[in-house]
Amino acid sequence: MAIQKTFASLKAVALIMGFALATGCASNAAIEEAQSDAQRALEVAEEAQRTAQQAAEAARAAQRSADAAQRCCDANTEKLDRALERMQQK
Repeated sequence: MAIQKTFASLKAVALIMGFALATGCASNAAIEEAQSDAQRALEVAEEAQRTAQQAAEAARAAQRSADAAQRCCDANTEKLDRALERMQQK
């Protein structure tokens, strides 16, 4: 969600820069500052995307571990249930 807002902000900056250039209202310093701000925002968005991808991979790994642990637990429960049934039959 934050990434989408950042990209929306970048689009807005680009639109404003284009409008300012078209109307002649922007100085070179203002344009350079806007470009610098846009570049920083893009870098932040890219870093956020990388962090989100790493978090998603970590979540997938955690889910795989949890699934394996659940399978193990289910198998142990079945073994214990069978052992209890055998003991009750005696």
